[in-house]
Amino acid sequence: MQQLELADCYGHAGLSPDAANIPLRIEPFKTIAANLTRPQIIDAVRAYFGLPMRKDTGWLSDPISEADEAFSMVTNKNEIAILAMALIAHQIREEDDQFTALVFLVANAFGHRKAEVYPQFVEIIKAAANDLALSTRSSLDIKLIRAKSLNKDLGGSAEELVPQNDFPSFNRVLKELNIDGHEMVKHLAQQMNTALSPMKSEIARLREETDMLWWLVGGESRLVDESYADMKPGRAAFLIGSELAKLSRTHLGPRAGTFLMNKALREGRTDKPSKIKIEAIPKLFTLEELSDVTPNSTIADVRDLCSVNNAISRASEVGSQTAWKKMYGNDGSLSETAAFSPSELANQSFREFLLLNALSS
Repeated sequence: MQQLELADCYGHAGLSPDAANIPLRIEPFKTIAANLTRPQIIDAVRAYFGLPMRKDTGWLSDPISEADEAFSMVTNKNEIAILAMALIAHQIREEDDQFTALVFLVANAFGHRKAEVYPQFVEIIKAAANDLALSTRSSLDIKLIRAKSLNKDLGGSAEELVPQNDFPSFNRVLKELNIDGHEMVKHLAQQMNTALSPMKSEIARLREETDMLWWLVGGESRLVDESYADMKPGRAAFLIGSELAKLSRTHLGPRAGTFLMNKALREGRTDKPSKIKIEAIPKLFTLEELSDVTPNSTIADVRDLCSVNNAISRASEVGSQTAWKKMYGNDGSLSETAAFSPSELANQSFREFLLLNALSS
C-alpha cells in the first residue's frame, strides 16, 4: 500500500498543514494509533463514510483535546473523517491488518456508501486488501533444524578433560555435560517449533483449499440442501457468499474468492443476471429458512454496516418477509432499494459473514 502520512491525508482533503494544526495532531495521533481496538477500528471506518460512531468517542477526542483545546467532535466533523482515514491507512500499511481492510470493504458495499473525504482512498484500500489476501498465502520459509554445537570446553579426549585421579575435574565435567545437554535439548525444541509452526499453517491452508474445491465441485448449499444452479440468482448469491465464508480461515478469505463465487454462480445458468434489491432478499427464503440462514448475534454490533445480513436478521426477528423495513431503517443500514448484481451480492454476503465470524471469534 502506498504511504499515507497524517499530513498527506490532510493534503488530500484540501487542507494545508497550517490550517489543519497538524503539529498539534501528530503526537495524539501516534497515541491513538498505538492503542486501537477492534470496536474503535469499526468506528473509524464509520467516521470515514460519514456514519455515526457507536462507541464512546473519548478514545479519539481526548488525546487531541489535550493538545488542542479548540478541537471539537461537533464542529470538526470533516477533520474526524480525515483522522479516520489516516488511522485506517496506518493499520493496513504498518500493521498489515486484514480486519481493518475487511471492515472498510463491508462498509463501502461496492460503492453504495460514499467517502466523506478523498474518494480515491477507496481504490487504494481495495488494492491493499488484495495484496494482504495474497501475502497470507505466500511461500513459507521452513528453516532447517540444526543441532547446537558442543561446548568448546568439553572438546578433546577423556585424558585431556579429566586428568587421572582428578576427581574435582571429573565432577566439573559432569556438571558441564549436564548443563550442555539441557541447552542442547532446549535448542532442539526451539528449532523444531520454528519448523513446525509454519508447517501447521501450511497444512491448514491446504485443508482450506481442499474444502473449498470440494464445495465448488458439489455446487450445493448445505444450509437448505439445494443445488445453487436450481436457485434464483439472489438466493444463490447470498448462500454462496455465506457458505464460502465458513470455509475461510483468514479475515479477507482467499485471493481467488471472487473467482470461486462467480464460478459457483455461473454453473447451470445461461440467462443474463439482473440486479437484486436488498428489500427482495428476505423474500427469497421461507420463514423457516430465514431462521436457518440468519446471522449470529454479533450482527447487533454492526447492523449499519452489514446491510444484507441485517435485512435477513430483521425479517427473521419479526417473522415476516416484508414487515421488517422499519426496524431495518432505524439501524442506519443502506437503503432497502440499494441493488447489487449477483456477483456483488455474493461478495457482500461473503465479506459480511467474514466480519461477523471475526467478531465472534
